[in-house]
Amino acid sequence: MNRFKEIFIACCLFATCSSMTAQSTDVVSVLKKMQTHYNNTHYDSILPMFSDDFLKKVPASALENLFIRFKKDLGVLESFKFEKQEDIVAIYIAHFTNGEVKTSIAIDNNLKIKGLLFKPIETHIEPNFTRNETPFKLPFKGEWFTFWGGDTKAQNYHVTVKSQQGAFDFMIQGPSNRSYQRSGRRNEDYYAFGKPLYAVCDAEVVVVNTGVHDNPPGRMNPAEPFGNMITLKTAKEEFIVYAHFEEGTIKVKKGDKVVQGQYLGNCGNSGNSSEPHLHFHLQDRANSFQAIGATSYFKNVMVNDSLHKEYSPVKFDIISRK
Repeated sequence: MNRFKEIFIACCLFATCSSMTAQSTDVVSVLKKMQTHYNNTHYDSILPMFSDDFLKKVPASALENLFIRFKKDLGVLESFKFEKQEDIVAIYIAHFTNGEVKTSIAIDNNLKIKGLLFKPIETHIEPNFTRNETPFKLPFKGEWFTFWGGDTKAQNYHVTVKSQQGAFDFMIQGPSNRSYQRSGRRNEDYYAFGKPLYAVCDAEVVVVNTGVHDNPPGRMNPAEPFGNMITLKTAKEEFIVYAHFEEGTIKVKKGDKVVQGQYLGNCGNSGNSSEPHLHFHLQDRANSFQAIGATSYFKNVMVNDSLHKEYSPVKFDIISRK
């Protein structure tokens, strides 16, 4: 079951090219033009700056959503600093209000961008914390199945993504250990779809993304990795990410204060999700490009009919509130 969740940073691999490297002044001109459009939120004006071959590999919608996410997480693009030239690729450090990103760019003879790659620059190696200090309660009622969870790659493919290395994917299983009934062709066939989700603790809502359509089962939306999502911030500066809400069901907005157990919205299938489920993870800062993930422990969890006072679910656990 393909459940890709990584933040969409890399746009495209560079195509091989036999033409001469563009002059640095041309690259600077292109970067400055892109900077102006980005800072003015004219993302549709950036799209014509890319070559046709590039846009065949990376949809325009994915590029636009990438720049929107950059603006949310990184803020204003203040400047570019040249680092080096490698064959046809010019490498710069892009300085944003909230961080730096290594930017590799190649342009063609028509000054169109034919290759672009963004990589976050790590500003800290050690996490601010490795687990939650704030007491968490499971974000749902009833029995749910842990599809991904744990600290090894075999248990949890999320461990390869730095900000999500403590992430979970939760779903609901029915008879015959299937997550759906009938044909499974509709989201409504899935037991998890439409189920209410709750705040795991008292917190402030710091990020909300809405308006993303639910995918038909089996299809995914890489342009919006988390789909309809919420990020909560605790008093201990812990950041909690919920992803893939059902479209139109999120009932909180940025700046709201929520209490443990408060209804947030319904489980859905929006974003880069192949079937209805809840993606949940804890990270040590708001900026997903620079965050390090941490392990979430929940209070009073029934695990396969056994009570645990404090527990972090692992793959194949069937869990519920006491």
